[in-house]
Order: sequence, then structure tokens, then C-alpha cells
Amino acid sequence: MTQSLRILHLEDDSMDAELVLMTLSGQGLNCEVQLVSRREEFGAALERGGIDLILADFALPAFDGMSALAMVRAKDPDLPFVFVSGKLGEEAAIESLKSGATDYVLKSRLSRLVPAVQRALTEANERAKQRQTEKELEKAYAEIEKRAEDYRNLFNSIRDVIVVTDDDRNILHVNQPALQEVFGYEPEEVVEKSASILYAQEDDFRQTGREIFDVRESAKGKRLELHFRRKNGEVFIGELYAMKRLDRFGVATGNVSIFRDISERKKAEADLRESELRRYQLQVELVYAAEIQAKLLPRSNPQIPGFDVAAKCIPAKQVGGDFYDWQQVSPTVFDLTLGDVMGKGMAAAMLMATVRAALHAVTLYNSPAQALHLAERALIEDLENSESFVTLFHGQLDAEQRTLSFVDCGHGYVFVRRANGAVDVLAPRGLPLGVQGGEIYLEGTISLEQGDVLVLYSDGLIDANPELALTHEILAEQMAGQESASEMVDLLIGLTGQPDPQPDDITVLVARCTG
Repeated sequence: MTQSLRILHLEDDSMDAELVLMTLSGQGLNCEVQLVSRREEFGAALERGGIDLILADFALPAFDGMSALAMVRAKDPDLPFVFVSGKLGEEAAIESLKSGATDYVLKSRLSRLVPAVQRALTEANERAKQRQTEKELEKAYAEIEKRAEDYRNLFNSIRDVIVVTDDDRNILHVNQPALQEVFGYEPEEVVEKSASILYAQEDDFRQTGREIFDVRESAKGKRLELHFRRKNGEVFIGELYAMKRLDRFGVATGNVSIFRDISERKKAEADLRESELRRYQLQVELVYAAEIQAKLLPRSNPQIPGFDVAAKCIPAKQVGGDFYDWQQVSPTVFDLTLGDVMGKGMAAAMLMATVRAALHAVTLYNSPAQALHLAERALIEDLENSESFVTLFHGQLDAEQRTLSFVDCGHGYVFVRRANGAVDVLAPRGLPLGVQGGEIYLEGTISLEQGDVLVLYSDGLIDANPELALTHEILAEQMAGQESASEMVDLLIGLTGQPDPQPDDITVLVARCTG
């Protein structure tokens, strides 16, 4: 009977915990799950031990996954730890892996859970084996210094190939199985033959002779990178540590060669250099991308009769998924748009450019609701294929009538601050683009008077400083006393403190009715 996998699951949602268990069991894992949700329960379970794997939500009301990870790593550095969370940003994911998490799985993609668990268990087993191997090697090397009579047992346990030769460089002893693993020979195929059988190039064989092996007295050991040849004729790059063999009195009695196959290491170094080159090239491309994206945003504020309009976008990375835009429909009618593509970085920036282009194609000659309907039809396939969505606020401002017709596609970060300080929330609100194809977007209308201010912003304004708990009312209150739209934009962005690193793109658009 297969032994059950003992799992400690840190989760405060019993339905999520049941779904995780069903996912594991449904793919053939025999599990015993202990569910806890508080620090003291988690700590007590760790002390009892007998745990094969830990699954943990990233954020709980009274406890968090990173604290749980720190407790686990302080007690057992090798215990597999996998985050299973509903939301985990890119920075948080990277930080969790740096802190020792084995992997992370989003609750929305539990299909990755079983592979992640299996990989975590495999890596833990490999680490345990590696630690055991390292301990055995350390013990073996200590024995060779303490007890020369145990030489042969140690000799054959070392994974590097050790070749002992006489003064004429004929092979006397060689360790196995290292010889067979590296060179493909059995000991009887090389013993009493010249060590040149292991070298790919005669010049390398001569070089080691001149510098070490042909010397008849004690000589300082030397490490060289040379080419060697396996029994099957394959040539590989290896590391040779060449030294004289000394007796108990320090007299040279032959030679010792230690061969190590470093072809994989050399390949890894070459791959690393190539990776660094690609990273540099990507950085250059990102700089160019950032320049292009900045040029896609409006270069100057619109001149709208009776209105003062300003906006600013600060990407979290070199490029981002937020954007704002405006278009002149007629001398007194202007389109105003603010969008937020899910995510950030290059992928979000690419989608942002696509969304902006689609909107440009349909907004000029259509009402807001009809324009968003046409834009979604054009974008839905791309958004579904990229598994992304866009929250968007699009409005058409009639400067002569002082009215704003608008559609809110799941955005919500918009309000009107009236001249008397009151705050109006705009409704209705629909689903984001890409969430549900064929959405019928409802259009709202609001009137603006002198001194009223329309404020649009992205969720990055809130995420940048969660401790402030910014609301429409707080933002409106902070804007009191500001005379221009540009001042209001700078003030709102300044509230975040602009942390580094910035968790998300920050975009603000302000339209102030001046008369």
C-alpha cells in the first residue's frame, strides 16, 4: 500500500482547502491533510513534525504565508513549501522564491498544483541525497588525511577520476566507477598503459609532463583546463589537477592526476554569457519601447473651451499597461479615456498599444456605448488568447452643454468633486473588456458646473501606499485649494510617496470645469 503524503495546509477558507484536496486526490495523490489557519496551530504542527509538504495561502487575516515560510525555513531548510494563493503579484512571487519557497500556484490555476507538488517533493529528495553525498565525501576526505591504510576505500568513492602513475607516466591505479562514468573505460583497459590514452591532444600530454610529471623531485601542483578523449572517441573539456605523488618523507614517487569533466559547467557558463547578452539586448529594447510608449500618450493638454484638462502616467517598470488619451470630435466635443490593462511590463504594454489603437478606430464617430461595443468585438479574441482583460473609462465631453456621456468598463476609479466639496460617484458600471464577450455597455450622463472636477485614476494610485486607505472622499478633500488640473494631478500622485519599487502603474486624469 502506498504511504500517504502528509500535508500541513495553512488556509482560512475551508472551501478553498477542500478544492485543493480534491485536486490532489483527483490526480492520484494519497494525502493526509492537516488544515490550520492560525500561527499557534501552524507552529504546534511544525513542532510535532512528521510533515512531508506544506501548502500555504499567501495572505490570511491574522497570519501571512511569508511568516509561515520563515518559521519553516528556521526549523527545516529542506521541507517542501508551496504557496497556493488567490492572488500573487510578480514581485511577491519572486520574493517568496528568494526566501525559500519551492513554488507557487494560483488558486485560479490549480491544474499546476499536482506537478508543482511532485516537483517540490522530487527536489527535496534530491537535496537530501545531495546533502548525504556531501557528508559522505567530507568524511572520505577526512579519512584520507587521517588513515593512509584506508586509502583504497576512499579512492574508489570519489567521483572525480584519480589516476596514479609512475615516473614514466604509466598508469598504476585508477578509481572506479569514476573512470567508467567519465572516460568509459574499465580499469584493466588502462592500467599499465601510458596516461596519454586519456588525452585528446598530444601537446596537452607533453605540457603536463614538462610542467609537473617529468620533474623528478617535489613540485607544486597545478590546475589546468585541457581536452580529453573518452573510449568512444568523444572529446570533452576537463579540469586536470596535476601533482607529484609523495611518500611519508615527502619524496616524489610518481604522479597523481585528478580529472574532472567540466563540459557541463562550461556549457552553463556559455549559456550564462548568452543569457546576459540577451538581458542586455532586452534592456535596450525596453528603453526603446518606453520611448515609443511615451510618444503614444498625448504630448500636450487639450484646449477645451471652459475646461482645464491634465494627465500623467508613471509606469511601474520601463513600460506599463496604463494609458490615457483624448480626441477632439468637434470644436466643442472631446473624447476622454483612461485604461488599465491587467498586469504590467512588456506584455501589458503590448496589449495597451493594441487597445489604444482599437479605441482610436471607433471612438471618433460613435457614442461611448457603441464605441466600446465595437472595440470589444475587435479585441475579444486577443484578450482571450492572452488571458487578460482591460478596465476602462471612456467619456465624451460636450464643452458647450457641460455634459459628460460615459461608459465605465469595470474601472470604478472615477468621481466628480463638486465646487462645494461634495463627491458624486458615476454610475452605471459594466464588466471589463475581455471578461465576457458580447457585453452590452450602459451609458451614463453627468452635468458639470463651474468649479466641478472630474477625476480618473488607476488602481496603482491605491496600491502604491495601501496604508493611506485612499478613497474618493479622501482624494477629493486633498484636492481642495488647488487651482489647476496639473496641480491636482501632481498632488494626487504625490500622495503615494512614489515608492521604489512601485507596485503598479499610476495614472491620473483631471478635467476641471472653469466656466
